[in-house]
Amino acid sequence: MMFVVQFTLLVVVIKHASGQTCLSNESKEDFDKSRQALTDVQENIGKVLNKLENDNKKTLDMFKETLNTMGQKIKKLDTDFKVLGKDFRKTKWHKYDGHCYYYSSEKADWFTAERKCREIGGYIVKIDDKKENSNIEANRANKSFYYWIGLIDLKEGEWRWTYDQMKAVFTAWCPGYGSKGTNSNCVLLHGSRTDWYEYDCHYKTYYICESNFCF
Repeated sequence: MMFVVQFTLLVVVIKHASGQTCLSNESKEDFDKSRQALTDVQENIGKVLNKLENDNKKTLDMFKETLNTMGQKIKKLDTDFKVLGKDFRKTKWHKYDGHCYYYSSEKADWFTAERKCREIGGYIVKIDDKKENSNIEANRANKSFYYWIGLIDLKEGEWRWTYDQMKAVFTAWCPGYGSKGTNSNCVLLHGSRTDWYEYDCHYKTYYICESNFCF
């Protein structure tokens, strides 16, 4: 609003001056003041524009740097995903209901089994229902092997899946098992049935891994 008023005053002064052969001292003083005011406004606008240009350049440079960093991360993820897929396909996985299951051919204690499952892109198996439990049992290469599953009770009697720390809703305990005491904190799938046994976590046997996606 101030810009408009000052500019209007300048126009009035100029028109008034053009109609006279000479300017009075008072008119000249008003003219000079109006001109100086407009000059100050012009300089301020120039400063604002320069600042906006500099700020926009900084913002643009920041976006370019962010995009470049994101591009590098995406490229690395693509590479890692290809390597993971290659390693995944080397391992024999059984597909069921959108998930994949791997039955180990080597023995390990429960803690080592849990780590090895993570190393190959999965987790030690979580069994959600009777149907999944039966499918896992049916697809074992060797029906006499006992397998570690991902159930553990770090707090006595409170059985949780290590995958998501959820309490077990479905269980398939062999009669008399499920509360054997502090020396039996990990769970085995029976060698020839679908029953579960709690056992010493340091015992070495086979294990089953699960993955939420399959290549």
